[in-house]
Amino acid sequence: MRSATTINGGESRAACHRGDPGQTLVEFCICALVFFMLVFGVVDLARGVFAYNTIAHCAREGVRYAVVHGADSAAPVGPTANDATLASVVRGFATGLQANNLSVLSSWPSGNQTGAVVNVTVSYTFQPVTLFFRTLPLSNSSSAIILH
Repeated sequence: MRSATTINGGESRAACHRGDPGQTLVEFCICALVFFMLVFGVVDLARGVFAYNTIAHCAREGVRYAVVHGADSAAPVGPTANDATLASVVRGFATGLQANNLSVLSSWPSGNQTGAVVNVTVSYTFQPVTLFFRTLPLSNSSSAIILH
């Protein structure tokens, strides 16, 4: 009867696996590379979703500001909405985003008056950490009718 430590006609297990440390190292490197690419890809995806949700929130808040602070807003409400104040308000809601990659475009097709429509479009150039994409342009727009 053979011993549990011998195989292939008397060679020990250690003798059969002499070349394995190099192979194990190569396998580990390949697996680690794939694992870290997946981890960083998921982190970049989460950052992209965060950026998109933030610009969507900025567009909604910009329209809300324009609706409430229409052409003739009263003193308790604040200053009248125009392109400059609207862009400033929208940039204030863009926490966690790079301000130089953010652009705000507002338009009043029927004029800045009660009952007119206001459109706010917020665009952002997202730069991922991984090299799968160079930059991703994100954009969201919102529109509403001026109440005041």
